[in-house]
Amino acid sequence: MRKFLTVLSLSLLLSFYSVLAAEVQFEKGYYYVVIKNANFDRVNEVLKTEIENHKWGVIHTMNVDKTVKSNTPHKTYLLCRADYLTEGLKFNKDVISVLIPCRISIYQDKNNIKILVEDVESASSNFGVEDKRFKAFLKQVTEEMKSILQKTADHFEKRQNNPSM
Repeated sequence: MRKFLTVLSLSLLLSFYSVLAAEVQFEKGYYYVVIKNANFDRVNEVLKTEIENHKWGVIHTMNVDKTVKSNTPHKTYLLCRADYLTEGLKFNKDVISVLIPCRISIYQDKNNIKILVEDVESASSNFGVEDKRFKAFLKQVTEEMKSILQKTADHFEKRQNNPSM
């Protein structure tokens, strides 16, 4: 009985944590994560670190907030990963040239920070991509982008919502 109660308590605790933890969501061709009650500059710092940790390079930063003269922080990063670009060019130069660079956007929405990435695998269907190997490659790129989102969110959620025992 004691073992059952321990397992039950642990599973309830994990269920509670998973409700609190930010999870990558999908909507209309893009993936996103919302980090609640966060500081934009700190989340942006961690995001850039995760981009580097995943071996992607920021080739350009678009300061959307400055362009539209907004006081609400908003940036879009254009990313590239040389080994992925090299592989993508072998499949289809035209399509990969349109899909690359990958974009990741971060902006503040009240007290929350939202980070978004395009689903390049889905986007490829607009170009009639049917090659299964190329689609698998694009899925790998999408999974990598989703991992950047999740790792960034995990950095904040674990620290803020980690129940003390």
